[in-house]
Amino acid sequence: MMTNSAEHTNQPEKTGAAKGKKRRGLKTALTTLVIFAVVGYLIYDGMYNTMTYSLTVSEVLAKPLELQNQTIRVGGNISPDSVQWDPKQFLLSFKIEDDKSHLNVDYKGVMPDSFEPGREVVIEGTFENNGQFRATKIMVIGASY
Repeated sequence: MMTNSAEHTNQPEKTGAAKGKKRRGLKTALTTLVIFAVVGYLIYDGMYNTMTYSLTVSEVLAKPLELQNQTIRVGGNISPDSVQWDPKQFLLSFKIEDDKSHLNVDYKGVMPDSFEPGREVVIEGTFENNGQFRATKIMVIGASY
């Protein structure tokens, strides 16, 4: 039986090269999608962490029982003449204040380079039942690194 060669020329053949191009295109698209998803998540996470709300000193002192032993962020200025630093034990005690109140803070760790009285800080930690704030992070606002 003879086949008509015209029938074979009208139908394109799927070659290995065509299949490979299609797979490469799909892999490229998926890789691009994954990269954009990761970059998007990193941008979101970075913005969320830097834009997290902090309470004022007065807000913390207005509801001490509600905030007791919870991890919170508090913003204020470092009170003049309140900084006590023990470099041997890495213990830092100071007060932060707003227009109305002040809050006693204890911190164990390395003192930030730009930490000085009068500077604005955001501290993160727990407000304890004795009225003391135990900081786990100190972020100096407006500091250049």
